[in-house]
Amino acid sequence: MINLNRNEKYLVAVSGGPDSIFLLNSVKNYEVIVCHVNYRFRSDSNNDQRIVEEFCSANQIKCEILNVECEYSNLKQNFEEFARETRYNFFNKIGIKYGIKNLLVAHNFNDLVETYIMQKRRQNNVDFFGLRSITTYKSLTIIRPMLNFLKSSILESLNSFNIEYANDLTNLDSKYLRNEIRSQLNEKDFENYYFQINKENKQLEKLKNEVKFYTLNNLSADELILQKKLTSFSQEKIQRILFYFLKTIKKDYLLQKRKNSTIKEIAWRLKTSNKPFWKIKLDDFFLIKDFDRLFLAPSTAFDFKTIIIKSQQDLYLAEEFVNWLEIFTTIKNDRERYPYVITNNYEVYKQTTFVEFVKTNRYLIDNKIRYRNRIYKAVVYKENELKILNKMTR
Repeated sequence: MINLNRNEKYLVAVSGGPDSIFLLNSVKNYEVIVCHVNYRFRSDSNNDQRIVEEFCSANQIKCEILNVECEYSNLKQNFEEFARETRYNFFNKIGIKYGIKNLLVAHNFNDLVETYIMQKRRQNNVDFFGLRSITTYKSLTIIRPMLNFLKSSILESLNSFNIEYANDLTNLDSKYLRNEIRSQLNEKDFENYYFQINKENKQLEKLKNEVKFYTLNNLSADELILQKKLTSFSQEKIQRILFYFLKTIKKDYLLQKRKNSTIKEIAWRLKTSNKPFWKIKLDDFFLIKDFDRLFLAPSTAFDFKTIIIKSQQDLYLAEEFVNWLEIFTTIKNDRERYPYVITNNYEVYKQTTFVEFVKTNRYLIDNKIRYRNRIYKAVVYKENELKILNKMTR
């Protein structure tokens, strides 16, 4: 029995398969609009559409259809990802069209268990094990009212009332992980799975709270402070801290569609590497470990600049650097004895210049001068003396 608020309107995602037809039959007396997507991916997809349209026609239900035109051989993402993105964008569009914010989706108890097993197999850092009864997508509230319904009871009900539904033969193809898992499951075991899923979700909630606490208490502007105790954390906890940090600074998209191996590599470096500095490329950024700090820098930050200032008329060139005012003051205090070199190319100047009477490379190491300062702040020295004039700060 599915109970909904009769004062609300609902979109219903209907593929034509048994689950969605069962859902539609259960809510047909509510104020609903059906959304069906025909991907034209299978040779019998038009039959699915026919079943949906005939059910809607017989029950006087408005039906919105999306016929997808796509050359699947040219698809750059996997079909399941493409299909999900396509249908939910369509649902959202129809929701806006009719001013409806609620979307009913026919996931059942079997789907919940299958999803949990897939999550465990793939070792993903999920936000929740199984399926939530309510989630959101853009302007839609997604409601799953059938998570306590067994697949066997759904089929039994449809067959007893002689309600037509489509059979998707790809559900039998064992090349898909979900289908492989499905073929090995027995509904008699679901109660044990349900107990295990609830137990793990409680443990997960505790872990997420610990991750949030660590991240927010070690956030300094756009940097994450790496406490020594971080190395004692589990690999999973570090991965979650990393992701939560990027989410907090609104850069989590850099990891969202990457392979798990990237996130695992970064977490492993954070846990095991004693190097004061390393960087990993993430799209147009570098994630940088800088002594006890972690931060993001645009890749353009490593486009180092070196400028020769030959006279007072050239001083404006120093404005390309973030610490240009300090450079102006330093040159003025040096009585403007041109020419000067201004550069942030620390890989070069550390080998050729001095700070006071110490080789710059030695000075940088002994004083633990942060790489962030080396990258963003330029140094200035007389071309013929090679002694850095401005102060290098940690």
